Amino acid sequence: MTRLSKALLLLLPTLLLTCMLSGCGDTTDLSAQAFVTAMGIDYQDGQYVVHVQTLDFSSIAKSESPKSMKPSVWVGVGRGKSIHTATNQIAISTQSTLNFEQVKVVIVREPAMVKMDEILDAVNRVRVTRYTSWIFGTRGEMMDLLTSSAFFNLSQLYSLMYSPETQAKQSSSVPPVTMQTFVADYNEKAVTALLPSIGVTQDTWHENAKPITVQELDGVFAFKGKNKPLYLPLKQTLGIRFASNSFKRAVYAVQNKGDGTDVVTIRHMKVKKKVRMNNGRPTFELQVKAKGELTEMGNSLTLSQLEVKIREIIRTEINQTYAAGVERGADLFNLEETLYRYHLRQWKKTASAGGWHPHENDLKVSVSFKIIHAGVFEMK
Repeated sequence: MTRLSKALLLLLPTLLLTCMLSGCGDTTDLSAQAFVTAMGIDYQDGQYVVHVQTLDFSSIAKSESPKSMKPSVWVGVGRGKSIHTATNQIAISTQSTLNFEQVKVVIVREPAMVKMDEILDAVNRVRVTRYTSWIFGTRGEMMDLLTSSAFFNLSQLYSLMYSPETQAKQSSSVPPVTMQTFVADYNEKAVTALLPSIGVTQDTWHENAKPITVQELDGVFAFKGKNKPLYLPLKQTLGIRFASNSFKRAVYAVQNKGDGTDVVTIRHMKVKKKVRMNNGRPTFELQVKAKGELTEMGNSLTLSQLEVKIREIIRTEINQTYAAGVERGADLFNLEETLYRYHLRQWKKTASAGGWHPHENDLKVSVSFKIIHAGVFEMK
């Protein structure tokens, strides 16, 4: 081996170490970052009011989270003529760098919804925010939402607003919406954009007999043509779950004339929307095919009688939601989108004449339901 080769071998470890050290010269100190995970946007007295929530990431993992104490939540509040001036006001007093790369939830309070164009532009113009973030509306107080409790002293990342799909798998109501889906629907002329409304309640859960504040879905905001949205409470919008194939699960109790009650869980559903033209006016049919299982048996109904009861319940929920939409002028089942897709010429005529609005006799509902599993229960 020559002297030159030996010298190169001796210098090689030094060169490798130098390259490794130079590669770490521009790293970011994560401990000096305040990661915003949720944004709440309100509009009061001609100013935007922006809430940002940051969490203690050391308490996220279940195995590492301290069970004896609730993880801390930090909420910053800023005001300004624009969303960015409001967030900048928060950043000025932040004790570390405010980082928006982990925003997972955006909540818009009802008074700010008249500024939805500006809000969507401001939030999505920042390249670090994500179209996969969940978006909600609310009528409640932003601070109550952002400081509500999660179970077992876990991080709020395990709460409803961060994991709405988990709730939907247990009980479908208003389907959760990502920023991408909402922006697409909001900008589409033939679509009514449905924004789930989230609030808080102290009526359900207790910790050591003390009521705790938890999040819940309480209704829906319906946007059409970028106008001021309509709010409908959850009881009036239950039929929405039967208008799309995003349905996951629903539980129904059927009580006979006696004291017994049967409980049925629906787990499978397919829906089709059809449109027909009658004398130049569209009429629609909503076809729902559902399957479920008997999870509790308590009365003398036969299998076929129980299936009839469930069909009636589903049909009633759909008709009640449709009627609520007719009364408020809201297309909650997005029937107009079906007209747009299959009868574009007629849709253009309708749009030029003021647009399509649901009427009482415009919808026919067809429901089929079958119990495919009754467990150990014997039914005829």
